Amino acid sequence: MLVTYRKMDLINMSRSLRRLPGCLMKSVLFQGHQSRRVLSTPSKWHGLFEPNDLKLAPDIPEFKVLHIQMRGHDFPVLESYAKQVHGMVRVILNLESDSFASPAKSTQVRTFHPKSVNVNHKFDLQTFIRTVAVDNVPTTLVPIILQLVQKNCPEAVEVSLKEPEPEEEEFRYVPDYSVLELQARKDFIASGKLKKK
Repeated sequence: MLVTYRKMDLINMSRSLRRLPGCLMKSVLFQGHQSRRVLSTPSKWHGLFEPNDLKLAPDIPEFKVLHIQMRGHDFPVLESYAKQVHGMVRVILNLESDSFASPAKSTQVRTFHPKSVNVNHKFDLQTFIRTVAVDNVPTTLVPIILQLVQKNCPEAVEVSLKEPEPEEEEFRYVPDYSVLELQARKDFIASGKLKKK
């Protein structure tokens, strides 16, 4: 009964409003729904307050440098694969990278006659090393790099992913024997002068 009474009131009110002029009727109908601005300020000043120390993205730890080291005995295959890995890291993962070669290691392999100590064959086996150095690698990308490298690895190529070591950096450079000889002479002369005093 209460609901029908309200409906009747609304019907009577709308009939009585029809007799009012249009502008007055709009002001009566929308009086409670109008938004009033007490102070007018430009909309560019409205917004959310964000503190200065707020960080939206979490800090992801990074490796400063990560080496993808490839070793193999077949030079053309290794060189091609090193070029492919360098391109994948640079283009697909959008990371800064540099590739370099290390001096080859030679190993002498001997086979013996069955049940004897006599040498059957001698082989000189060269192990070639190529390294792709990737800078500022987020730890979240390391598993992706590892999967990319493993899935595309050709046969007879060993791949390792590690942080750089000082011994590898020293091994990378071939010593200049003339410079070493001059340094030894200089040390010898310096030691001779010290003995004379």
